[in-house]
Amino acid sequence: MDFVHVPVMFDEVLSSFDNDPLVYVDLTSGGGGHDAGILEKYPNVKAVLVDRDQDAVAHLKEKFASFPNVTVVHAPFSEIDKVMFLLQIPKADIVFADLGVSSFQFDTPHRGFSMQKDGPMDMRMDKTSQLTALDFIKSSTEGELRNILSLYAQEREAGTVARALKKCADEGMTTTLQFADAIRKAKRYAKKGIDPSTQVFMALRMAVNDELGELESALKKAFPLLSNKGIMGVITFHSTEDRIVKNFFRDRKNGVPFYADERDAVPVCSNASFAVDMITPTDEECDRNPRARSAKFRLLKRG
Repeated sequence: MDFVHVPVMFDEVLSSFDNDPLVYVDLTSGGGGHDAGILEKYPNVKAVLVDRDQDAVAHLKEKFASFPNVTVVHAPFSEIDKVMFLLQIPKADIVFADLGVSSFQFDTPHRGFSMQKDGPMDMRMDKTSQLTALDFIKSSTEGELRNILSLYAQEREAGTVARALKKCADEGMTTTLQFADAIRKAKRYAKKGIDPSTQVFMALRMAVNDELGELESALKKAFPLLSNKGIMGVITFHSTEDRIVKNFFRDRKNGVPFYADERDAVPVCSNASFAVDMITPTDEECDRNPRARSAKFRLLKRG
């Protein structure tokens, strides 16, 4: 399988993880680009590579088939606590997540992520889940769609676009190009050089995959797994998800307790000292890879 993906801020990620880890966990392993760098830098590290995309998991198993110290797991990253429990690995020295959609997902028409390639309105990260983007549009009210577009895409014409999406579904449209064309016709305003349907498709993808809910849960469950010299690093590409990571890291630095799971009776507290940092890609990288332009790499380091 040709799972092509260019890892963002590759050098920055490798140089930031400098704690000589015994256990490395990637919550969103995707194409395994960052993982390959980590394994080259730390050849004896025990690596747990997690992804909820079955195509990514198949690729990772093939890519790292000759690495006895690599375990590939098909799971949503909100279940990292269960994954580590089943693997009988109590702590991790590095926990990493790259929240970007892979080039493979964008460029594979039948996955339904791209507004420029004709495919079904799917957008599922995990193809075993039931709800596609088309199902989501059909089952949501116009008001619910408007709220999603306002929250995730800051869409100034959320009401107009929501009506257009419902009309497309009611008229039996099923493909990405049909929906993208309807969005373009419905919108009166658009940023120069940006396809008017771009942010709408992003908002639908985030809602279909509950990306913000998954992120909040994953952060809460991954943090207690950090070892005494642990580092957590997350690359974000969207202002809302970046705010979640920034606030979570800030609260951990300030020692704010939290519940790792809604069912927990005792909040998680840490007496350790943490440092936070944020890195952005260089101009040179953004020129080479335009998809890196909105990336932010946030770090939470113990000590």
